[in-house]
Amino acid sequence: PRQLAIALHQMARRVGEHIQREHDFTRDASHELRTPLTVIRVATDMAMADNGLKPSQIRALQRIARASSDMEAVIESQLILARESHTSAQLQQVVVAQLVEEEIGLARESLSGTPVQLALHVQAAPVLNTSERALRVVVRHLLENACLYTEQGGIDVTLTEQELVVADTGIGMDSDQLMRVFEPFYRVNPGQGSGPGLGLSIASRLCQRFGWQIELDSQPGRGTRATLSFEPSCTGD
Repeated sequence: PRQLAIALHQMARRVGEHIQREHDFTRDASHELRTPLTVIRVATDMAMADNGLKPSQIRALQRIARASSDMEAVIESQLILARESHTSAQLQQVVVAQLVEEEIGLARESLSGTPVQLALHVQAAPVLNTSERALRVVVRHLLENACLYTEQGGIDVTLTEQELVVADTGIGMDSDQLMRVFEPFYRVNPGQGSGPGLGLSIASRLCQRFGWQIELDSQPGRGTRATLSFEPSCTGD
């Protein structure tokens, strides 16, 4: 019994040290990435102020600015996830409809030239006291997945007081894929897209952090319905 207790104690210590190293790495790496991203953002803003730019140059700079903004949102999310659960994240009053409309605009750009129609239905105007960055990352990943796996038909986004629903007519998933979809690096169709397969994993962890829930309902060949439910106690007028 004594040897077993010592072994269990040593194992618990090693697990604790491993978790601490992971938190430290995520925190330090995220902080270090902020500086070059700030440089990119400032340089892009200065370049876009040039009135002599060609339309193609403006579009390229806009893509750089959007990518920089995406990275800043992901970094903020990683910092939130690296903090202990009792450590408060930076919270603010977030008008969800406005945030969703902004993300819809970006998603429409990615669908440009495709036959897919993207529609937004705002049935309520919830306001959350939460992390704007974290919520933006979750919404963005849900929209990106719908756009990535929908080649025809449409994507309907519906906002109510308690939830955001993203329903698409894409390739869908079977029960086995649904069970794995939130695993890191898992991709439903490796032949589509170039991402590492971390989007839904990050979104799921952020939801756990803030008390939200993501539910997926999907059928192969008929599309996927993703429901993001907000914590009732977070909503306000």
